[in-house]
Amino acid sequence: MSSFAAYLRLDATEGPGLPHNVARQLETAIAVGLLSHGERLPPESELAAELGVSNGTLRQALETLRQRGAIETRRGRGGGSFVRNASKLPPETVLNQLRERSADSLRDLGDACAAVIGGAAHLAAQRAVRDDVERLSRLAEHFRSSETADERRRADSRFHIEIGVIAHSPRLTQSIVHLHDELAALFWMVDGEAEHHPVTESSHAALIEAIDSADASTARDVVMRDVESRVQHLIDLHLDLVARGQP
Repeated sequence: MSSFAAYLRLDATEGPGLPHNVARQLETAIAVGLLSHGERLPPESELAAELGVSNGTLRQALETLRQRGAIETRRGRGGGSFVRNASKLPPETVLNQLRERSADSLRDLGDACAAVIGGAAHLAAQRAVRDDVERLSRLAEHFRSSETADERRRADSRFHIEIGVIAHSPRLTQSIVHLHDELAALFWMVDGEAEHHPVTESSHAALIEAIDSADASTARDVVMRDVESRVQHLIDLHLDLVARGQP
């Protein structure tokens, strides 16, 4: 399998909506850092087989991604489809999305993230080996060295996805991909995100320490506190936007 295909949650029942579903899953892989800028996708026949779809369905999905600027296709020797930077929504669009969501829906998203990622962290602390901890530390360093909000969003998501990988749970990993994509898309793309860098770095460090120490309860608690803090920030901002009547 490709490094990202196993993480995608895809209903591969052929039908009119399948190309859109495939395109959305590949966009998610780009958004959460499973696919990096400049990375070459596997050949179409190979990728279609990995995703369990027909070549025709995959071609439609890739054409959608080309139109959205998510990938580019080069011809000739050394050609193929290459990942471009994920399309970045304007800040006003993200704020409008946040204003239109309800506080209850944000809280529900946080509950799901805390339960899934916290559970994965609990298992990861029980199952991790030295190589796992070192890999998690490298991902934390990648977050620290990121220079833009978009880079931080992807690096932070990739860090948390790795928790599911260390837990050896494909289903939890797939759930983390989609839940963290939704949470991070709001959290890292709204005003004032810079104030959260040190807090996130500390949370990463605390989680690595707990996993390295096989302290499952602390690992889960670190994740739940982190998610709770993020969601409360989004709820406060949502309520402020509603009170001010800002789009």
